[in-house]
Amino acid sequence: MVLRYSTRVWRRRLGIALICLGLIFYLGNPLELFKRGYDTWAWDRSCYGLSPFSKACTASRASIAPEVQIVVETGGSEPQDRLLYQLATMLSHVPRQNILIFSDLEEDVEGFHIHDALADVSMLERREFPEFEIYDELQRYKRLGKDTRKLKGGWMLAKYKNLAIKRKIWKMLRSNVVPKRKWYVFIDTDTFVEWDNLLAMLEHFNPQKNLYMGSPVWANPKAPFAHGGSGYVLSYSALEKLNTPDRGGYDGEMYSQFGFNTSSTCCGDDALAKVLTPKGIKLKGYWPMFNGEVPSTLGFGSEIWCEPILSLHHVSGKDMENLWQWVEDWKARTMNMQPFLFKDLFEYIAPQFVSRMNDWDNTEEGWKIPYHPSGKKEGSIISFEQCEAACQADANCFQFVSHGPTCALSHTIRIGRQRLAEEKGDYGYISGWNLERIQDWTRKTECASAHWLHSNP
Repeated sequence: MVLRYSTRVWRRRLGIALICLGLIFYLGNPLELFKRGYDTWAWDRSCYGLSPFSKACTASRASIAPEVQIVVETGGSEPQDRLLYQLATMLSHVPRQNILIFSDLEEDVEGFHIHDALADVSMLERREFPEFEIYDELQRYKRLGKDTRKLKGGWMLAKYKNLAIKRKIWKMLRSNVVPKRKWYVFIDTDTFVEWDNLLAMLEHFNPQKNLYMGSPVWANPKAPFAHGGSGYVLSYSALEKLNTPDRGGYDGEMYSQFGFNTSSTCCGDDALAKVLTPKGIKLKGYWPMFNGEVPSTLGFGSEIWCEPILSLHHVSGKDMENLWQWVEDWKARTMNMQPFLFKDLFEYIAPQFVSRMNDWDNTEEGWKIPYHPSGKKEGSIISFEQCEAACQADANCFQFVSHGPTCALSHTIRIGRQRLAEEKGDYGYISGWNLERIQDWTRKTECASAHWLHSNP
């Protein structure tokens, strides 16, 4: 009996394996089975020269705009020019009533009231979190008229603001201080958002579902969280579910954190996911559309080309102003006839490419392809010219970096960043780009439509 059952299981497994193998050969390329699908939604072209937040804009995505609450998180010790540049650029066309700003310090900036997200945290709860000493110091500086931007350590307090902001918003909704909206978009002061694209995406989702969307951080493969700097979205239903108490409610030492011990985790972004998960709300990941890079550190290629840009991170000050103005000019030049894609953003950084740059690393740690010349002893120097030749010999290589005895190739196109020798006397980093190959690939790789990626997870 046992033998018969085992044979039956074995045959069933063999049958499944043969079906899968057949599908692989039928499709031609095994990797095709695992590629992410995408939608090719039609683009409403009826809003040329207008912000989607303008009442005069008749594009379908503009109907979503009044239902979006933008929530900006800042800090009392954070350089204020980041917020000022953001308000003057990518938030400049957004009606003030659609913007909420939270901090760990109550103040007014450019006519906006900045709400103290931690003001309601009880003394009972604060005893559990030693970082609140920084909060007390911020308030003391404010009372004395001192510059709070000179205080250090504000980042240690930042992780407690995330969940407290959700508590505060819910309290404001219940008190009719702010109107109920269908979507809540959470960003930092150095987050760049492409509003036309984001609103166009939200058109295709139901805010009555418990939705939590952003760029996944895979610290825990079973429960990734949305990267806050890349921006993320909660539907009203998800916000409501978060604030709906479980049986018996919760009013203990960690009320602002929904009962979760935030001090035990890396950041408020992770704490949010850990509180949402038991309520049945899991992240829908939309990387690379929600993105945590600046234009110069993006790895352009087949995975980052035809996708619409929803957000970028670490864009602040003059960089925010320059990027925003360039995108506005691009929309004027193209009459906003299509979504703004990574392919289009590549034009913004294209003039920065050169054939060689010293004290520079153009590769990305997780995507370096090591090159080891045959016949060379371990630890022998690999010259820039040898590394360049290796890249030339690899048909998929666009660029490379030489660093003493190491050479790394890259199959993506990236500007990168300055990287000096770690120690005095250490080998320098020398980056090179195959400009002819880059120009050829970017010229030939067209996008018949925008790839609105399906979620992962």
